[in-house]
Amino acid sequence: MTGIPALAQEAGVTAEERSNWQRKKCDVYTKALAEILDHVGREGVSERFLARNQEFIDSGCLADVDACPETEDDIEVANGLTIATMNTGAASSFSPFRCRG
Repeated sequence: MTGIPALAQEAGVTAEERSNWQRKKCDVYTKALAEILDHVGREGVSERFLARNQEFIDSGCLADVDACPETEDDIEVANGLTIATMNTGAASSFSPFRCRG
């Protein structure tokens, strides 16, 4: 597998097969979500946004979900999660923040 970065070579496609790096990113994401919700509160965060984030976490942060931030508080949570994961070294594309369809 020449030309493929080492991290990509060890990436798993199921929660059980995840690499240590994939697990670390997901752990950071999970903890950051809890901390941000403690700070922001849940009142202005949409139920759909919370549910889609939970679906992402439950998949081991592997599912291709559309966690579309719709409210101001959704956007604040999404921004905080993106910063938290990027500070750990994850690419901004790691997050499930998409608004397709």
